[in-house]
Amino acid sequence: MAVEGPMRKPLLSSRSGFTLVEILVTIPLSLLIMAGIYRTFKTQQDSYLVQDQVTVMQQNLRGAMYLITRDLLMAGYLSVLDTHPHTVNWDGKGGTASKRPIIIGRDNVHIQGDEIKDDTDTIVIAKASDEGRSLKAGESAAGEEVSLTSMDVDLNTEGKKFGILVKQDYSKADFFEVKGIAGSKITVTSGLSETYDPGDLIYRADLIAYRIDEKNPTHLLRGNIGEYNGYQVVAENIENLQVRYQLSDGMWTDDPGGMEFSIRAVQVFLIGRTEKSQKGYRDTETYTVANSPPSNPNDAHRRKILSTIVKTRNIGL
Repeated sequence: MAVEGPMRKPLLSSRSGFTLVEILVTIPLSLLIMAGIYRTFKTQQDSYLVQDQVTVMQQNLRGAMYLITRDLLMAGYLSVLDTHPHTVNWDGKGGTASKRPIIIGRDNVHIQGDEIKDDTDTIVIAKASDEGRSLKAGESAAGEEVSLTSMDVDLNTEGKKFGILVKQDYSKADFFEVKGIAGSKITVTSGLSETYDPGDLIYRADLIAYRIDEKNPTHLLRGNIGEYNGYQVVAENIENLQVRYQLSDGMWTDDPGGMEFSIRAVQVFLIGRTEKSQKGYRDTETYTVANSPPSNPNDAHRRKILSTIVKTRNIGL
């Protein structure tokens, strides 16, 4: 008798899926959710990018202002002891000017081809450099000649042609421009007002100039005419530089106009902008800084004005 084995039951299918209706409902809902997530992400990303741009702009402004402030604090160092005006091409651009070697300002420059952005200010800060020494035995300076025993002073007829002679008691000084060098004898362009002997001091002079570049009108440039190797970009996305001067009588002026020796404080204004434009933003502000013409950019860049007042601690001593 045959014995039958256990009967095999048919397997019930454990597979299940979406119906067409479910798919048609799920896809739009998924797209809506994804769109919301993307919009949130994009909003946060745009906000981050704007804040990043604003942070960079503020850093540019602070960095530029730090350099200008540092140089202004040294304005007139030893050079203020020279009471005579000198005719020099102070900023390496434009024409010559007869000024005392302290602070030289040009208000809202508007000269074609001078490489300075129109309607911006320039400022030149004169001071003795750190490179100098006392006159040795057998050395002297008088008239139009500086006689040295060795030419170890950092002066030449090219990029380092300005110097300062100072009496050892710091009573007087002479700013001079090198006309020629023969061995260890320096010829100066105009006669010295004093006679200098061993123990008196001789320095190379710094003439530090700041300006906004005409070809790249958002570049703030710094150049040392007293150690000239060209202008360097010290800050980008700076649109305007304006300078005001407080005189010894307390009055403020935009142009010292021969009153450089009376300057007691300098107020510096910088206008910076973000490097990139911001979608959906429009800067409709009108910017009026010092006596510069009003500016209404009407573009998508964010802007900020930074200003500071620096006391000229060497002038008026």
